[in-house]
Amino acid sequence: MYTINHNFTYRQKDKGWQVILSYKDGDKWRQKSKQGLKTKQQAKAAGDKLLSELQRTFVPSSNELAGTTLREFVPIVIKDKKLAPATKYAYGRVPVFFTDIADKVVSQITTSDIIRVVATKKGVMRDSTIQHRLALLNAVFAHAINVYGIATRNPVQAVPRAKRIKRPSIKAISYNDFKRLMESRGGKNLERYKLCCQIAYYTGMRFGEMAALTWDDISFESRQITVKRQIKRYSHNNVNTYAIGPLKTANSYRTIPIPDVLVEALKQWKEKNVSESVLGFTVSCTRPINYWIQKTLPNTSIHDFRHTYATNLLANGVDIQTVAALCGDSVGTIISTYLDFTEEMRKKAAKNVNTIFRK
Repeated sequence: MYTINHNFTYRQKDKGWQVILSYKDGDKWRQKSKQGLKTKQQAKAAGDKLLSELQRTFVPSSNELAGTTLREFVPIVIKDKKLAPATKYAYGRVPVFFTDIADKVVSQITTSDIIRVVATKKGVMRDSTIQHRLALLNAVFAHAINVYGIATRNPVQAVPRAKRIKRPSIKAISYNDFKRLMESRGGKNLERYKLCCQIAYYTGMRFGEMAALTWDDISFESRQITVKRQIKRYSHNNVNTYAIGPLKTANSYRTIPIPDVLVEALKQWKEKNVSESVLGFTVSCTRPINYWIQKTLPNTSIHDFRHTYATNLLANGVDIQTVAALCGDSVGTIISTYLDFTEEMRKKAAKNVNTIFRK
């Protein structure tokens, strides 16, 4: 945390006490004050409160940041940017990943410094993780250059990047495998996990969205589910907590029609469970349910049910824009994620051109 050079002045004013907090910002001294306090003790307490608020919000000037290290600068970047909790956590891990250069002044970090760190991670971490950390470090340096002017060049730009590996094809679950999972026996939370998989299979909802689902979000009469919140992970001082939060994007807020088979499953579950939460999950961690799924379907995760939902819609002729709306994604994301399926649709359309326009 950046240390603020400061001092307090206490004085009597207008039959009361005033506290003045003076702090250095770059080459200048600035002040905050509070007056109308009955005693000097109250003035001291008010001063401490002023300092606490300042430490929470203060971003020093570029001159003052000239000797700032990477470890000191990353929290400033996080404070400046409006980031989702998961993204804040990812930025916070940058000094941990680049620990060998974390205490080096930002302006003195070189491309060769970064290459040496990356070399120690190869074979230990996945290439995708390394590339993600480099992308975050690149953003940190861009902020240092463009916002504070404490660096003149971005050393990440010259770091050789791993060749882009062709993304593995999306895993879709066959109906027979889905049926086999629904017929499996044994295990803690068996019925809860089965219902969760049914919801994912028939709606394509993300796990965090399902975890936050309440009975008020489900209309049996109109046969639809409204998605309007999720359980999110919040990280502070490397401690994870989970709480209800907003959805990832505006597209994520949506209403999904549900088939009769899911309506019936939900009704049966509601008869046995009176809590407001449909599934009763309090965290968005998928490890337990993935472990249960993989006992029957190896190398399968709860997220694969979301992919299955999208591919089933595409395979049955639902247009891409509608699939994107139902999945809570953009059209571009659907096209890039399900490239094989959308390419097949284009080929099919090409074959039908002569038939469509034969007259």
